[in-house]
Amino acid sequence: MNRRSVAVAVVALALAACSSPETAGTTTVAPPPTTTERPLPTTGPPRPPMEVMSPAFDEGDPIPVRFSCDGQNISPELEIASPPIGTITLAMIVDDPDAPVGIWDHWVEYDIVVEPGDQLWPEDAGRLGVQGINSWNLSGYGGPCPPQGENHRYFFTVFALDAELLIPEGVDSDALRMAMEGHILGEAQLMGTYSR
Repeated sequence: MNRRSVAVAVVALALAACSSPETAGTTTVAPPPTTTERPLPTTGPPRPPMEVMSPAFDEGDPIPVRFSCDGQNISPELEIASPPIGTITLAMIVDDPDAPVGIWDHWVEYDIVVEPGDQLWPEDAGRLGVQGINSWNLSGYGGPCPPQGENHRYFFTVFALDAELLIPEGVDSDALRMAMEGHILGEAQLMGTYSR
């Protein structure tokens, strides 16, 4: 037997020694490659964004006098459309960023329970949930009341929250904003103007 034949025989014996009786004479098949890609879940049609509307005035339009300090000083009717899925409560802050002393709060309310579908808040709604205090240090709604000759903007901002806040009644807007941190699912805003 020449050297080449001896080498081939040695290699064959080594391979045979490494094979177990169960796998001897079988062909090893590599497993198929794995992937981390997964099909996206079906979520249905996209949900429209939350929106705040009022039949009393459109975005950017003047707020009727009856909702101001010159009229009946009652809150306007509001509709909150399409609160995000998972919304447990709503909170609302109505403020005037054009006030001479800085932002002036006109209405602070929170832990407003969400009913199925769109939310309808009637004119002169009164207590909707838990009442905070406005910049007059009063609870409830206080209508637009700018200085004579000035035209101010009033923002009705509604927040959709994933929890009930359970904070004491009578907090101001700063305390409410701190309590809402980490719980806001969405927000929407309606702006009206008022001048005297």
